[in-house]
Amino acid sequence: MPTIRDVAKLAGVSVATVSRVLNNSSKVSEQARAAVLKAQRELDFHLNANARTLARKDSEIIGVTVSDMSDPYFGCMVRACENAAHKIGCSLLVCQGFHEAEREIVAIENLLSHHCRGMIVHALTISDEKLSAYMRRVPSMVLINRAIKGFADRCVNIDNEKGEYLAVSQLIAAGHRAIAYVGSRHNIDDAKQRLSGFRKAMVEHNLPIHQRLMVADEPSLEGGIRAARELFSRQVPFTAVAVYNDTMAAGLMSVFQEKGIAIPQDVSVVGFDDIMLARCLNPPLSTITNPVDEMGEAAVRLSSSLYHKDHQAAAIPDFEVRFVQRRSISQPNPIPWTERFKSKSSHKGAQDKESKVLAAFRRAKEEAAHGH
Repeated sequence: MPTIRDVAKLAGVSVATVSRVLNNSSKVSEQARAAVLKAQRELDFHLNANARTLARKDSEIIGVTVSDMSDPYFGCMVRACENAAHKIGCSLLVCQGFHEAEREIVAIENLLSHHCRGMIVHALTISDEKLSAYMRRVPSMVLINRAIKGFADRCVNIDNEKGEYLAVSQLIAAGHRAIAYVGSRHNIDDAKQRLSGFRKAMVEHNLPIHQRLMVADEPSLEGGIRAARELFSRQVPFTAVAVYNDTMAAGLMSVFQEKGIAIPQDVSVVGFDDIMLARCLNPPLSTITNPVDEMGEAAVRLSSSLYHKDHQAAAIPDFEVRFVQRRSISQPNPIPWTERFKSKSSHKGAQDKESKVLAAFRRAKEEAAHGH
């Protein structure tokens, strides 16, 4: 790999001259500049970005940590951060934490090693104490989807509890009483807050919370699929499901439809986040807005303001959550889907394509008849 000394030797100039040319300094003759650029092309040499940063004590990189780039929510967040960074002449360096404290710490340390001018951090499993230490160490660090005491002016967040409360209230308003909840298995703030919103809505409307209708899994498509199967295996009837996020809801809906359970005719479903996927499902998913694109852009602007010590411009707008009505919620069917499917299966007999959940209901009924 060629070095800056190789470029200087080929161009017949000093290393300092090569450095000035590559950093666009005006204190270089046109003849020397042409010789250096020619040598650079011939050797295919590129100045190391970290070395340039250390030399200039400045950086054009904004670091971003997310949980999992395969989740459309974080893809939207990174795109918004990239757009905002581009407007101020910066680039992004993205690391992932995968909802694990140790990996979130590694991601942040990686960004620190690259001397980023600012950092946008989505890290929900690191302790408040550890994250507060990072916030003190990096004055231009901004948090997304988390609030830390003492750093409220650097936290970009929404009211997750209120959002889930709105979602469940819509199901209740449609007439649903047996409502299941599918949450995230991770011990993180937004998961706790959304679960709290679910409980609050149910308690305020004097509705029972059935523990066997509470399921938690990975906040992913696969997690939603597993959660749906787990719900069916528990053999407790329900007419609606509130889901931690839209991605999980998509996985859950696919299982329902695979089993011949119509949405919303048999089961109503509501998600959270309002990502693009929610509009593309069949039926389109009713959900709660989580303006992560606006939050990402605001976080980059705030980080840049803090970096330049422009505290007057460093203000966080309010991000409101609201319910988005689409076509995945309707009134409960007068004939529960479990009863209708039992009736159909009694005419058809036992078939290979019969839903596993219906078979489970039948086994339970037979065992009860035999005194088990």
